[in-house]
Amino acid sequence: MSDAPDDIRCMMLPLHVGCLVLPNETVAEIIGYREPDPIENVGVGVQGKVTWHQREVPLIDFERFMGAGEQPPSIRQRIAICYTPDPDAGWPLIGLVSQGIPRLLRIEQSAIEEATDGPHGESAIKMRIKIGGETLTVPDIAYLQSRLD
Repeated sequence: MSDAPDDIRCMMLPLHVGCLVLPNETVAEIIGYREPDPIENVGVGVQGKVTWHQREVPLIDFERFMGAGEQPPSIRQRIAICYTPDPDAGWPLIGLVSQGIPRLLRIEQSAIEEATDGPHGESAIKMRIKIGGETLTVPDIAYLQSRLD
């Protein structure tokens, strides 16, 4: 049995306020939270780097990256290891902090009540979608990657 062509399989990452949603193919793995090692000369929201399968991965707190103040960590924090669009760049993977246990989500395009695009290539937010009265944020992984180099 195959999915209808208008279904999008996603991973929903809880934040302190709201949720991020990423297509499944973007997420390599969800791992337990660990304290990152520092990285020199990075902006606000980049917590440091973690090691995943013998590769260094920068860890981004999306809410802090977007200007929210530092908030207490959840005991259910996780890290979503994500593929970036440019595997030849300095950081071919990034980690996004999830404040709770991520869950799988199947989005039917017909269920999207509203979708608003962010400014292309100029913001960490690629799009916001509204489903069932809840607004979900789609991060722009390419933009986040570009801010690390």
